[in-house]
Amino acid sequence: MIIDKKEYGAVAPFGRSFPVRAASSAYGAAVGLRNALYDYFPFLSHAANRPVISIGGIRAGGTGKTPSALMVGEYLLSKGHAVAFLSRGYRRIDRRFRIVKPHETAVWEEIGDEPRLLHDRLPQTWLGIGANRCRAASQLAPLLPEGAVFVLDDGFQHRSLRRDLDIVCLHDSLLNDRLIPLGFLRETADALSRAHAALLIGSDENTEMLKKLRTVLTGRFPGLYCAVLFQEMGLWVNAGTRDTASQPPFRNPFLICGIARPERFIAMARRTGVTPGAELVFPDHHRYVTNDFPETRELYSKGIITTEKDAIRLRTLGVFRSETIWYPTVDMRFAEKTDEGRFHSLIDKSICHSE
Repeated sequence: MIIDKKEYGAVAPFGRSFPVRAASSAYGAAVGLRNALYDYFPFLSHAANRPVISIGGIRAGGTGKTPSALMVGEYLLSKGHAVAFLSRGYRRIDRRFRIVKPHETAVWEEIGDEPRLLHDRLPQTWLGIGANRCRAASQLAPLLPEGAVFVLDDGFQHRSLRRDLDIVCLHDSLLNDRLIPLGFLRETADALSRAHAALLIGSDENTEMLKKLRTVLTGRFPGLYCAVLFQEMGLWVNAGTRDTASQPPFRNPFLICGIARPERFIAMARRTGVTPGAELVFPDHHRYVTNDFPETRELYSKGIITTEKDAIRLRTLGVFRSETIWYPTVDMRFAEKTDEGRFHSLIDKSICHSE
C-alpha cells in the first residue's frame, strides 16, 4: 500500500516538447560557456591553504555522493588527517555561514540534513557551511590542525575552489540521459574529462551494466580511474536511543522516504526481509510538516523505518516518538578488492602532491 504517490527522484523530466528541448539546449550552452571560462582563465579558481578532495556528480540527485564523502572522510581519518567537510547546506532554513567544530552539536535546520548526517557519523570532523565554499575554506583553514584535508561535498560544478582530486559519482543511466530539463544531467558525460576518478555506484543486481559502463568510460577517458561500488545496508539504528541491531527491527513497518531515489532504498529494505505495511514517499530533502501524515496514526504502532537522512528531519517534527523510528546505515563496497587499494593510493597521492 502506498499512502501517497509522489514523483520518485529529485528532478522530473518535462517531456520532449519543443520548449523543453530548447530550454535544455540553452542550459547546455550556459554550462558550456561557464566551463570554458574556467578552462581558459585558471585565475577564476582559488586555491585553499589545504588539500581539497571534491565529491560530486553530473546527475541531479541519487548517485551516492554522501556515502562516498563518508567513505573518503573515514579513510582520511584512519590515516591520521583531520577532515573538514565543505557543504552548501541545501534546503537549510538558516542561510548564514556556519562553522561547526568537532563534537559540536548543530541542528539540521541551520546546516542542512546531509552535513548533519556527515557530522553525526564522523563527529570528530569540522564543517564549513555556506554557498561560497572558497569563503568557507579560507575561514576554516587557520583553525585546522596540520595535515587537515578539505572534503568538498557535491563540488564537481563548484569550480571556484581549486581541488587536488575530483571524484565523480555516476548513475548507470549516464549514457542514456539528457541535460536538464529534458533529463537529469547537470552536465554531459564530456565533463568527465576534467575528473580524476569516477565511482559507478549501484547494487549487485546491475553489476553487468555498471561494468559495461566502466569499459565505455575507460575507453573514452583513458586517464580516468573508474571503479564499481555497491551500496549496502549496515546496522539498523534507533533514532531515539541509538541502539543498533543487525536485523530489521520490524517486518511490516510504516516506511517513510524523502530522498532522490526512494526506489533504491525500498528495494534494499525488501532484500533484508522487510515488507512495508505502507509506504509514504516524498521528494528529496523534503521538509516534513505535521500535515504530511494525516489519518495514519494507527500505522505508527507497527514501527517506522526510514533513511538516515530522513530520520534527521523526522526526529525534530514531533509527530512520532523518536524511539519508534529506525534507519539503516549505508556502507560502500568495491566490487573488486583491488580497486579499493588503487582508490586509496589516488587519495594519498593527491594529498602528497598538494603538500
